[in-house]
Amino acid sequence: MTELATLTQFEKAQHGAIVVTVSLQDAPDPDSTEGPEEIAALLRTLGIPVVAEVVQRRLQPNPRTFLGSGKVEEIRLLADKHDVQLLIIDHPLSGPQVRNLETDTGCQVLDRAGIIIDIFSRHAKTNQAKTQVEIARLEYLLPRLTGAWTHFQRQRGGVNARGMGEKQIEVDRRLVRHRIARLQRDLEQIQKDHHTQKKSRQNELKVCLVGYTNSGKTTLMSALTQAESIGRDALFATLDSQTKIIDPHTRPRILLSDTVGFIRQLPVSLIASFKSTLEQVQDADLLLHVVNLAHDHYSHQMDSTISVLQEIGAGSIPVITVFNKMDCVREPHLVRVLRKSYPASVALSAFVREDVLRLRQFIYEFFDREFETCWVEVDPTEDPRTVSFLYRNCMILDSQCDPDTGNLQYLVRAPRTVLSQVERHILLVAPQKGPV
Repeated sequence: MTELATLTQFEKAQHGAIVVTVSLQDAPDPDSTEGPEEIAALLRTLGIPVVAEVVQRRLQPNPRTFLGSGKVEEIRLLADKHDVQLLIIDHPLSGPQVRNLETDTGCQVLDRAGIIIDIFSRHAKTNQAKTQVEIARLEYLLPRLTGAWTHFQRQRGGVNARGMGEKQIEVDRRLVRHRIARLQRDLEQIQKDHHTQKKSRQNELKVCLVGYTNSGKTTLMSALTQAESIGRDALFATLDSQTKIIDPHTRPRILLSDTVGFIRQLPVSLIASFKSTLEQVQDADLLLHVVNLAHDHYSHQMDSTISVLQEIGAGSIPVITVFNKMDCVREPHLVRVLRKSYPASVALSAFVREDVLRLRQFIYEFFDREFETCWVEVDPTEDPRTVSFLYRNCMILDSQCDPDTGNLQYLVRAPRTVLSQVERHILLVAPQKGPV
């Protein structure tokens, strides 16, 4: 079967790459300077230097090569001058556009989606992540198979003549579709196992870290949970969703999950393939939107993250905005400005313990506002499971024994969803509040 050419297969990549960023008139932000910086960061993650940068400004893309003919010739001359055979286009391309560019420039061509998928392939560790990335890779490959075997074709006469290459393309497409179908079945089984695990956590509070890639989510998770995982200064360093307990002493327990980072123009195939991972975002009670405040275009990154959250159906979940990397910010007054625009926000450095504790308290206070306090009565001899349930999932503020019945009475504080499961045991709803 024809293989998708990825950067991991390119010996040509060792010589560096020419990067083309495209600014279209109808783009949301045609004058943004974020594109060249971001594509360079993606390539740094792959260990590939940028030899030359080219900017293409057009009203509309050229249907044949996406770029203008003059710009294509400029790229060809640059490739000859620097002996570079890898061309990166920071924009999605169609299969024919890729092939036409390769023919006209003499370079191997990858678009933005191809680079991101390659990074995902390198960073996938668990069986679930590897399966998800493989599905995305094959779906990216499928429309780009056309013409891949034209060097085997033999021209024949006749209107309905078909060459060997066309037959091989059909075989490849069928093999790719069969492989995708098998991987999707494997992924469905993995998802079933995760759903079983999710049911066991239905009484626990779920907090999810979301944000642009390389915003410091993994480092912040380690600080909040006192775990030993170490964040890396690389894009998409975390693909596999991890879940840990923030504090084992809270009742109910508060679970914190780290998720795959978002990015501008995240390939649709990756969003679809990582649907099961992103379900953790959809099921969260609270989102921590981590923002790299030290980045020059942090506001654009915030908009991209919010856009993805809305796309996956998580736009209505409560959010605490966490402005991270304060230790790298040179303008302290910026925090005062942001607090006015984002009242539900915390500015911190994930490396400063006092800042992390302040965020943890912010999380506690958020959930505390949603808790109710009530007296619950249980006969311990007839219903010992309820007593266990209360200790596992509720804060026990007080307890006493009814001298007439011998029943145990507990003053508990918990979310409404938890209390609804012991509703028949509730004696009285108390108005007072206590700390989480």
